[in-house]
Formats: sequence, C-alpha cells, structure tokens
Amino acid sequence: MQIAIKYFGKITEFTQKKEELISIEGDSVTLFDVETRLKEKYPKLTTTVYAFAINQTLVRGNMPVKDFDEIALLPPFAGG
Repeated sequence: MQIAIKYFGKITEFTQKKEELISIEGDSVTLFDVETRLKEKYPKLTTTVYAFAINQTLVRGNMPVKDFDEIALLPPFAGG
C-alpha cells in the first residue's frame, strides 16, 4: 500500500521534508499503523503534538487507510 504523507509547520523541521511516499504492507492498514511507522522513522514525533487529516479532512481516532490516501500531520495552529 502506498500512502502520501504531508508534513506542516514545525514537523518539517525534524523530518527535513514537506512530503513523502511510504509503503506499508497489509490489507487492513489503519492510521495507527501509519503513525507507528512514522514514529519509528522520526522519533521526535513521540513528543510532538499534532493532528491528522486524511484526504484533507481532519480525523480523530484509529481510522482505516486506503491505498493512495493522503495523510497530513498538522501541528497546533492559532487562528485570528
């Protein structure tokens, strides 16, 4: 399964990239699986606060992920 990951704000500082494509094996991949893979690759995510969006929709909890979904990691932001 191929998943597009996009990073925003301070998260780009320790990933050193704004986006990447990752591969995860399995038929029933979840957001938890993706997060686990990213925390292994970028340990600073374990101490960072962020939200997830799947295909430009904010999500909470452990959602299913499909092949070629776009997942964004969004740090807290202030509005005005």
